[in-house]
Amino acid sequence: MQEERRMILRMLEEGKLTAAEAEALLAALGDGSAEAKREVGEEPWSHLEIMGAGIASVVAEAAERFSRSLEHTLGEGLAKLPRLVVSSSEAHPEHTQVVRGPVGPGQVLPVSLSNVNGPIRVQGWSEDYYQLTVVQRMRGRSRDALDSHLYEVDWEDNAVKDEFRLNVPDFGDRSVSLHLMVPQSRMYEVRLTSHNGSLRVENLQATTLTLETVNGSMGLRSVTARSIQGRGENGSCAMEGVEAESIRHELGNGSFRISAGAREMDLTTTNGSINARLAAVTGCAEHRLRTSHGSVRVSLPRQGDLGVELDLETSIGRVSTDLEDLEIIEHKRSGGGTALKARTAGNEASAHQLRLEASSVTGSITVSN
Repeated sequence: MQEERRMILRMLEEGKLTAAEAEALLAALGDGSAEAKREVGEEPWSHLEIMGAGIASVVAEAAERFSRSLEHTLGEGLAKLPRLVVSSSEAHPEHTQVVRGPVGPGQVLPVSLSNVNGPIRVQGWSEDYYQLTVVQRMRGRSRDALDSHLYEVDWEDNAVKDEFRLNVPDFGDRSVSLHLMVPQSRMYEVRLTSHNGSLRVENLQATTLTLETVNGSMGLRSVTARSIQGRGENGSCAMEGVEAESIRHELGNGSFRISAGAREMDLTTTNGSINARLAAVTGCAEHRLRTSHGSVRVSLPRQGDLGVELDLETSIGRVSTDLEDLEIIEHKRSGGGTALKARTAGNEASAHQLRLEASSVTGSITVSN
């Protein structure tokens, strides 16, 4: 239990847990629950499962709250840099620049946007031209302070563009938001990078899609791509209506909320839950979902011709599934954890097959239709 104690104290020190939450978790580790003491007839591992589920829930909730706080503070609003001291009487002048023009004839159009302090949004629309909106917000006593040294985008208005590249540096006194709208009928190669800001991609077709941010959430909606890769330190990741050959995404403090279909899916988070609703499987698919502190919930597609192979494991937590005609290959309980290997009857003869591997150090795993 020493590792769990150190983890709880570290999260308290970092502000990811409140004092009350840390006290409750330490008490659970030290004494066990009152319910566990009363129900002496139960096996010891079940008490640890219950305690582990509680720890995972509190840690995942605290991590999610911490990531949302960072996103609100650093991403969507003005980045509060440590070296910047501001009085409440100062104004927040805002400047908006819009650049638009026709799109060139390239088959795959590169989109590479980097922004240190502020969000980035790339959105497909029904128009046949592009439009970039840049909003700068600065802490200053007058608009003149902002107007005197604006960041000017070097894109020429009405110029034909067959690539969209922009690198917004760290000014230290303002936040900059980028919103690029491009024809949704075209194909793109997208790379978005931010330090303090969220990343959003909507209504887009892409060959590759790469997202990286330190403090901010990531969201994909109605996106089709061959490859999707993402990495974030403090922030959640949400996907809705996403289809890809490969999805690989890693988070530090944050949860996944996924509604997607992919031949290969690999999701990893340290402090956060994974909730995945999988689209219909075509051919053979392999999914790996891993978290250290949080639960894993997977909803499988309702396909009569789908064979499923499961490899599920927790160190402290329950494993459950309501799949019918499940053949158990291995089922072990040890130290409050569970390991389950199973497959649906006739799996090898099924027209489509899914291999699902899921693991959690502290938390439960649930697989359902």
